[in-house]
Amino acid sequence: MAVTACAVLLAAVHWLSLSPLVVAALLFLAVSIFLHVVGNAIGTRLRQIGDESETGLTDPIHADRRKPLPEDFAPATRLGVRQSLGWSIIVATLAGTIAGGVGGGVWTFLSSQGPLNPLNIGIGVVAYSILSGLAAFAVVALVQVLAGAVWQALSGVPAAGETSDLPAEEIPR
Repeated sequence: MAVTACAVLLAAVHWLSLSPLVVAALLFLAVSIFLHVVGNAIGTRLRQIGDESETGLTDPIHADRRKPLPEDFAPATRLGVRQSLGWSIIVATLAGTIAGGVGGGVWTFLSSQGPLNPLNIGIGVVAYSILSGLAAFAVVALVQVLAGAVWQALSGVPAAGETSDLPAEEIPR
């Protein structure tokens, strides 16, 4: 079947005089659709299997299965709680935007070959401001969340049987 599909595709390419880029796009589209359908079928099947009860199991390995109790799980952490990143992210983003704008203007001025136009410098300032602001936001947010996760991991979590310091409405489910 795959050989037939390749033969039909190559005949269509030759007959329609398609460029290799169009052929690659068509192949990508076909593979994406195929994988979407396969993933949907697998997900549906797994959902059906997950809903079946285990009462029919006669295997001695699975005979002692039970529903997990709350004490079987690790204590809740703050990693799943949505919270603000604070003022540091705003300050870092603004600093990155300003530094990028200044650097972009200077870079455009220094690397410009030919007549220097204020519009060119303005475009360089705006482009570098946006890119460096986004980069500063991403880096600072990642470092802040990573540092919070490491701090929480190193500070220790409540032992089994102890209660978490999270309010009930903030405990991730």
